[in-house]
Amino acid sequence: MSKLSFYSFVLCLALVSMTSGCAAANPARLLHPATQGSVSWETETFRYTARLRAMSVAELSAESEALQKAYANRRNEDNRLRLALFHAISPLGDRSRALNLLDVPPGDTNGRGRNHPLAQLLLPLLQENRHLDDALSASQAKLRDEQKRSETLQQANEQMRQKLEAIRDIEVKMLDRPTTK
Repeated sequence: MSKLSFYSFVLCLALVSMTSGCAAANPARLLHPATQGSVSWETETFRYTARLRAMSVAELSAESEALQKAYANRRNEDNRLRLALFHAISPLGDRSRALNLLDVPPGDTNGRGRNHPLAQLLLPLLQENRHLDDALSASQAKLRDEQKRSETLQQANEQMRQKLEAIRDIEVKMLDRPTTK
């Protein structure tokens, strides 16, 4: 299971455990904890994530564009959280951008910021993902260095083998040469 699948699974599992009730997803109420009515914001969020995971690449691109426009036009908590959620779980998403969108201090335009329940759920997962990505990058760099070193050693070994064969050939020619006195 890939890291993305694992984190998406954990997110969905956490959201399922918080959900109650059944109704169609209403994007206007998505992520807003103070929703009124029978469907909780957790349910709305879960349905949105399920919808995101079922989208094609073209639909995801269109959704990304729409979310970017909405956030550019109106920088409120709901638009920020929707965009962060998209970046956190979408295959086209940017985990660093999601982390930056979620890890903001509370304020007028940010609402509850990092204190929002969704941010509190996703921030540790995204931070761990960043640490894993950093460790993976370091491991890959180390592996590349070791591969270069191995190639260098193999080339040196091949050169030594060729020199040894040349010396053996000289030795065989010296032994085969008739002795003259």
